[in-house]
Amino acid sequence: MEPDIAQTVSRARVGDTAAVDALAQRALTLALRTSAATLGSREDAADVAQEVAIDVLQSLRSLRDPALFDAWVYRITARRALRFLQSRRGRSRAESQLDSLADHAQPAVEFGEAALVEQWTATPAIRQALSELPPRQRLALALRYVAGLTDSEIAEVLGCRRGTACSLLSRGRSALQANPLLAELRPSHLQGDC
Repeated sequence: MEPDIAQTVSRARVGDTAAVDALAQRALTLALRTSAATLGSREDAADVAQEVAIDVLQSLRSLRDPALFDAWVYRITARRALRFLQSRRGRSRAESQLDSLADHAQPAVEFGEAALVEQWTATPAIRQALSELPPRQRLALALRYVAGLTDSEIAEVLGCRRGTACSLLSRGRSALQANPLLAELRPSHLQGDC
């Protein structure tokens, strides 16, 4: 059984190193799973997850409600992942203008965190289809299908209304279902409330 997160946060705030380690590990795990599904690269996700863990530990005192630790980690992860995607998009535009070499295939990666992350990112067609989605849609889908968040929780993490979160999920699912790259796969798990 998982220890009460609020107690762990309280202990970490007073310097309990075991509690600090537990929170760092929890933040890394949550951030890695979510960012891996969003970014499609284990290496990039690991970088983002480390930044999230550092942010969490450095700003632990600013967490108003320790019981909401996971939601707070997801919000930080969402901001970091979106920032990373925006910077990567800027870099890839600049790089594509500088060289016209053949496609850089992403190496196959193994994910031990969640079977869905592995399915989403290990299959080149799915990785390609996800990369074509706008970053917020991709992140909303990752928060739903990897992190298991509800529509309201996704809205809170993304800083938007529930209707907007539903729209992001719906549009993302529709785009994936209509994508010809995924015609053979037709993921049945992409059905939801919205």
